[in-house]
Amino acid sequence: MTTPSGEPKGLKSVLEERGFNIQGLRAKCAPVCPFESTGCCMARLLSQQDDFRCQTSMLEQLIQDAGHECIFLPKFHCELNPIEMYWGWCKYRYRQIAKRNFNEAKKAALEVLDACPVEVIRRFINRSYRFLSAYRLGLTGKAAEWAVRKQKQHRAVSQQAMMAIEAVLSQ
Repeated sequence: MTTPSGEPKGLKSVLEERGFNIQGLRAKCAPVCPFESTGCCMARLLSQQDDFRCQTSMLEQLIQDAGHECIFLPKFHCELNPIEMYWGWCKYRYRQIAKRNFNEAKKAALEVLDACPVEVIRRFINRSYRFLSAYRLGLTGKAAEWAVRKQKQHRAVSQQAMMAIEAVLSQ
């Protein structure tokens, strides 16, 4: 999607090369495209092309080249992301420390970030796995929260917790 000189072609050129009639289309909807729209703007048309959708981003490629797995989590589901629990743990402890100036604040931040024990981080990861398990079993919202709190297995919501939820729901 670049010219021979390395410059980006632009939405219009790429879509015209692919045979799309783009007369009268905007480059992009503002603020976002209408729900389930297929041809509202040039950006939407291009985003629906298989080669565009399946292309690995530079960030994903960088992470994979380093030997790691890149996972994108859904927005607004902090319970699925252990780093959010870690940040919460660190922020709570950071607020407990008295800081008189910026240098003390920087020092306190570094100390708190390094202070979280590995066992606590493992618990955050296991909690995220339990939420994933609850969602896969069809639980939502408060039911998923309750099942994660009640369950005793390592990384999955227990059958006992599911039976208890079913008993409550069937009353």
